[in-house]
Amino acid sequence: PGWPVLLGLTGIPSLMQLLILPFFPESPRYLLIQKGNEEQARQALQRLRGWDDVDNEIEEMRQEDRSEKEEGQISVFSLFTSRGLRWQLISIIVMMMGQQLSGINAV
Repeated sequence: PGWPVLLGLTGIPSLMQLLILPFFPESPRYLLIQKGNEEQARQALQRLRGWDDVDNEIEEMRQEDRSEKEEGQISVFSLFTSRGLRWQLISIIVMMMGQQLSGINAV
């Protein structure tokens, strides 16, 4: 009989997040790498850290972005063909299948 109340209470954190989240600042990494706006990234980082000298951190973010772009993305097919990743992937798949097939989620 009380399950509708419990179900309704789960919406409260979602509603709070929906109302409060637009007032949160964007992350400096998002502003620098995704938006390409260094000035806003610098301001956000200065506000976050509390000091004005954030040049080293901005440069670190740029280096990290360059190294990620150089590395490239890995495809699903390469996960199966790579010897080092194959057993890790298979073990994760077996564990997830075991969880779903055992019915532990229903408990």
